[in-house]
Order: sequence, then structure tokens, then C-alpha cells
Amino acid sequence: MKEVQIFGIMTYDALFKWVLSVDAIRLSFFHAFIPGIDVRSSERLDDHMNPFQELQVLRGLINGGETTDLITTLKENHSLLKVHIEDSPHEKATEFLKNLLRHFDDIQYSFPTPRYNGTMDFVCQLDNGEFALIEMQIIPEDHWDQRALAYVAAYYGNQLRQKTPWKEIRRVIGINILGGGKDDKAHWKDTPDQYMRHYKLQEQLNREIPPRFLDGIEIIQYSLANAPKKVGSQEQKDWLRFLKDAHKMTEEDVRREIKTPAVLEAFERAKLISLPKAVKEDYLLEDLHFQNITEYVSKEKEEAREGGREIGQAEGRAEGRTEGRAEGIAEGIAEGIAKGKAEIAKRMIQQGFSIEQITFLTGISDLKP
Repeated sequence: MKEVQIFGIMTYDALFKWVLSVDAIRLSFFHAFIPGIDVRSSERLDDHMNPFQELQVLRGLINGGETTDLITTLKENHSLLKVHIEDSPHEKATEFLKNLLRHFDDIQYSFPTPRYNGTMDFVCQLDNGEFALIEMQIIPEDHWDQRALAYVAAYYGNQLRQKTPWKEIRRVIGINILGGGKDDKAHWKDTPDQYMRHYKLQEQLNREIPPRFLDGIEIIQYSLANAPKKVGSQEQKDWLRFLKDAHKMTEEDVRREIKTPAVLEAFERAKLISLPKAVKEDYLLEDLHFQNITEYVSKEKEEAREGGREIGQAEGRAEGRTEGRAEGIAEGIAEGIAKGKAEIAKRMIQQGFSIEQITFLTGISDLKP
């Protein structure tokens, strides 16, 4: 008899956000995965690229139902629209408002709502004023490092405001949890023994002891598939078990193996049967489309591998080199993966998914509205 799945897959974005919305659970996560910093509290922020709270208020205003209804009404009566200042018609103000109406769709697109915003998974400000950006990535991508760096650098730079003292710019730490999902795919196949990587800006010409760093942005990455059996603390061990295997575990497994109170609470929140309706709907949507993407891309990848092997063999024989085969396989696989993702994106557009949803689920970043 097949066992019923009790807990969800933690590396799915919807469930991850739901679980880490509890302060005590989030604090334990930071203790486990941010080395060298004593995090005592954290505040969850808006999940967009700009760290300032007032932009969240603007998003609410611009995307609110009353605003949308008003804009629709004004567009329908565009020819009658006139702005009065001190009871007199004002032509420049009227023209300005008309221009805003013409471009209001672009304005809304520039201020997306937090749900499925296509930017970051989870953003917090720590008690020391620094920022932590947490990103989950289930499906391995060739350009993940560039994407992670772009997020951290953009958030760091977006702290700049008019007349802001330089000393008030805070460090931004990116935490990347790589892997998870039902297949628990490895992200660093070239280094199967590496579980953790920590990137900082280090001075390259003058070797000093201790080394000199520009303290501003850091990226800490964890490859779940490469996690060792023994790690530094019970807390991190429990979190790794949760992230990797929660969906395979029974309640008896949890009682027997998990010792950290916050992780036990995380398991409770991750029970599929008790998820809030909106969270469960988002979770099931992610589960469905991750399966579709994985299955479709795997099929395309196998077909591409066969085609690439044939091309590579032919070129290799013709030129008397083995490089042709390797290049043919690599190019065929890459083309197959891209084709698979593009087909999934096409289907999702037909089903009415938003650009942000499709970008999140497929990793394709150049879709047009």
C-alpha cells in the first residue's frame, strides 16, 4: 500500500514562504544557514528588488481595485476629461493626466503585486540592519550564479536614495538553497563533494593576512544533493532533513529524528492537509508545472542527446576527432532543454498564466507581456 504524503516539498516557493513567515522558524533558518552572524530577530520585507517600504504602499495603491476601476472609467470618458485648478481648466495638467492614462498599464507592470512577482523568494532585514535574500532553485540552470549575483547587487544598489549617507548602506547577503523537489537534482555536478560555497569580494593583487574584502555583498550557496551526512550542528542537520526529505517522511520519522523545536514547528506548518486554501492552491500549481517541465524537458533532452550523438559521431569521423561528438551532444542537449521550456511557456500563456508566473516556473526571463 502506497503511503500518503503528509508534508509538502519545502523548496516550492509557496510553501517556503508560508513556513518562514513565522518569526521563530525564520530565526532558526538563519542560525543554520548564515555563518558568523548572531541573528536575534528579523523582519520580513516586501519581496521586490527595492528595500524601501514606501514602494509597497505604492504597489497597493497602483494595483488596488478602486484605482483600476477609476482608470477604466477615465479611459472610457477620455474625450471629456479635463483638470481644473482653482475652478479654472488647466490644459497642461489635463494633458499630463491623459499621458498617465495612456501609460498606466506600463506603470502597473513596473509595480507588480507581491504574489508571483518574479523577483525574489523571501526578503528579510536582520536585527543588525543588514538584508538577507533567500532564493530556492529546484531545477538546475546554467546561469544561476549570474541571476543570484544580479539579485544581490540590485538590492544593494537600490538602497541609494537622495541625500542618503553612504554609511547607512547595509550589507546584503544572498542565501541560495539549490536542489530539492522530488528528484533532488544536484546543481554542482563538476564538484560532487561540495556542499557549500561562500562568495565575497576579495582584493586580488596584495595578498594579506587576514585577506582584505569589500564588505557589501555576499552569496552563500548550499547544494542539497551534496549535503554531507554529518554537519556542524543539530539545527542545520534538522533543516537539511526538512528541505531534502520532508515530503518523504512520516510523522513517526519526524518525532524520532528531528530535535530542533523550530524545525518541528516548520513540519507542522508544512502539513498539506492543514495549509490555507490560497497557499495550497499555489503549492499544487507549482507541483503540477514543475512535474510538467521536468517530464517535458527530460523527453526533449533524451531526444536531443540521441540527435547530438549522431551529429557528433558523424563530425568526429569526418574530422578524425572526438571533440565533434562531445560538442554535438552538448549543443543538442542545450537546444532540447530550451525547446522544452519554450513549449511549456507557450502552453501556460494559452492557459492564461501571467508573465511573472511563467518566468518563475520556467526560468525564461525575456517573455513579453
